[in-house]
Amino acid sequence: MNFSRAEVIAACRKWATKLWLPPEINGPQLLWALAGNESSFGANCAPRHEPAYDVGGVYAKNPEQARLLELFGSAGACSYGPWQEMLVNCSPGTRPEDLAENVNRCALEAAGFINDRILRGQKARTIEEIAEAYNSGKWKWEEVPRGVATYVADCVRYYNTEPDAGDGVRGADVSTRA
Repeated sequence: MNFSRAEVIAACRKWATKLWLPPEINGPQLLWALAGNESSFGANCAPRHEPAYDVGGVYAKNPEQARLLELFGSAGACSYGPWQEMLVNCSPGTRPEDLAENVNRCALEAAGFINDRILRGQKARTIEEIAEAYNSGKWKWEEVPRGVATYVADCVRYYNTEPDAGDGVRGADVSTRA
């Protein structure tokens, strides 16, 4: 299921309040930028199969991933929603349909992953570091791979661009500031 830009913007506004970001980073705008990279702002939310997480893949033997494959088959090795979350990175008990059908659940899970793995776990403090870690799993590269560098540059560009809420009106502010 795809989501409209307006639905993604509303989810960004609602769930960014859960992010533990430094004050100079606008949470809704960060979620918006990541959704731009991951799904063209909700327009391309089809599940993406990630072979490295499926049977025979490098991450398939991780105990939690193995359990998800047992429960959901190859659907447990897909990413979902505007933020293309992997089930293994979501709250326990999350099912594929939870992410495929509910933009708010997607945003909540993205915020939880960013908080737990990227902000707390890796101590990322900038938009660039967060984007690198969201895309590749880490931000402390000796030399950033070209695909990751492109992802980061696109994320920063989206972060700095006001979204179009889908009604043709530019300037649909995604911030929570009054």
